[in-house]
Amino acid sequence: VSTQSTGDERPTWYALYPPRTLSGYKKPTGLTSTNDKVYYPECTSIDSIPYAAKYRPVSVDLYPGVVLVPNADIFNFPQLQEKYQFKLQTDRPEEIVIHLYKKLGISGALKKIQGEYAFILCDNEMSYLVRDGTGTRGLCYLEYPNRNGPMCAALRASLLLSHQHSAGQIRHVPVGSIIYGDNRKEWRRKVFTTPYQQPGYCAELLQSPACKNGLSPLGQMRMRLRNIIRQTIRCRSDYSTIGKVGLLLSGGLNSRVIANVLRDSHVKGLKTFFVGTSSAHERKCAESGARSISSIHHDITFDPKQAFEDVPKVIELTETYDTASVRKALLLYSICKYIHQHNAIDVLFCGEGLDEVAGSQIFYKQAKCADEFQSTLESNLKKPIGREIYDKIGSWFGIKIVFPFLDPLFTSHYLSFSSEDRIPRFGIEKYFLRVCLDHSDLITEDILWRHREDWVDSASSYDRFWVKTLQRMCSKEVSNEDYQKKEETYPRNTPTSPEEFYYRHTFERAFPDQESLVPAVYRPSFGVGTDPSPRTWSIYTQHLCIDFLATVRMMV
Repeated sequence: VSTQSTGDERPTWYALYPPRTLSGYKKPTGLTSTNDKVYYPECTSIDSIPYAAKYRPVSVDLYPGVVLVPNADIFNFPQLQEKYQFKLQTDRPEEIVIHLYKKLGISGALKKIQGEYAFILCDNEMSYLVRDGTGTRGLCYLEYPNRNGPMCAALRASLLLSHQHSAGQIRHVPVGSIIYGDNRKEWRRKVFTTPYQQPGYCAELLQSPACKNGLSPLGQMRMRLRNIIRQTIRCRSDYSTIGKVGLLLSGGLNSRVIANVLRDSHVKGLKTFFVGTSSAHERKCAESGARSISSIHHDITFDPKQAFEDVPKVIELTETYDTASVRKALLLYSICKYIHQHNAIDVLFCGEGLDEVAGSQIFYKQAKCADEFQSTLESNLKKPIGREIYDKIGSWFGIKIVFPFLDPLFTSHYLSFSSEDRIPRFGIEKYFLRVCLDHSDLITEDILWRHREDWVDSASSYDRFWVKTLQRMCSKEVSNEDYQKKEETYPRNTPTSPEEFYYRHTFERAFPDQESLVPAVYRPSFGVGTDPSPRTWSIYTQHLCIDFLATVRMMV
């Protein structure tokens, strides 16, 4: 692994675990090591890579055999430190993971942590690879048959390529899992959940006969949902300095709820960002939202032609060829590049995740019953395709992207409501969530009952859809002869369009023979289509015909 930064190269810290019995294994050159186990690239000028220190290994004198390689944000760090009063030696909040681990063990530590994280923890002969249940942070390792190669793990899969033996395969640590073991025994894997991640976490409220403030048990749960939303947003805003907090803002419910909470939390110097083509119909809605919270608004014009030129770089950064992920990543790359150039913010809030948890995609309206809705939702939540792209692109530009609606505190509480409540009703997606937020200070009525629009779709108008421009440019790069052989060339996750074929071909050039890096690609449920964009589905027009606000008022 080259450790010399040239141009826009940015190293990411990682760990290697060479078995002591492996003969012929050589220490990687040009790397700094801690206890002959964790190796990371040397960086002579941290100032030239402002975010690099975040990924450096953490160790403390009190536990000399323990090294932590984190990609973690521990949002309840202040509360944990106040409770346990650990003697911290660094200014890194992640250090508390080491102290919790030594006091409570790995399982006990994870039960206390509320945050977004993936990390590697080495303790003398024992090592742990841990990835949380949100799936927003990536973590990979090399798997060898019969353990005839060194155990290696990294926060980015690309860093393992140069250490890979011919027989080794790069694998993702599954979401919500621990892979652990030592160099003398077989490595094991187990799934873990924190109390916050359990859907029944707040179920006791339903069984309580008491009705505080005159509310029914269900009413209490709705009130608690609003408070949890405020809490998950505020704890993330505390993670940044004044004037360095930003928000991806559109005209939709997700971002406007975050915007209103940040305004009410008196976040100073709040900056909002909108990206879209010149024809984007959401632009005026975003500008209106920015005025309502008095933010410093940045309007970024998105160029589909420039996006096409960015495809190779975006695929290299995100390590995926999934079409839905690449399209989102192109928009995100444009925003983060702008933010980096203007030194605008440190933390960027994103409304991603709410629609997955609430079952807001319009294909869920095809569910015939609550059981079918729930089973499809659970299946999709277990495959968090594309969540890693935000962290991978954000970290490249030194930006921390946070997801309050993926906080286990929110997801566990919302999923505690019955599927009968959460299923779409009256043709309205996330109907139950909208009812929970109605008549609250979190959102105004006109925004609350708007149609949901996919972020990729909302970046341009319907008649000048930017994805069509991208598809035409991709098609020019794929010959008919090559496309006709797509099943033979790519029997797994076979492309269904020239655009997908181009992404796959670009990925293979960057990561040869590493198709396992992409376990699955996104396909809409209920057979509504193969393209990720809802605008291409037959049910999209039917969805637009429903006036949500008029429907609700009629019922009242």
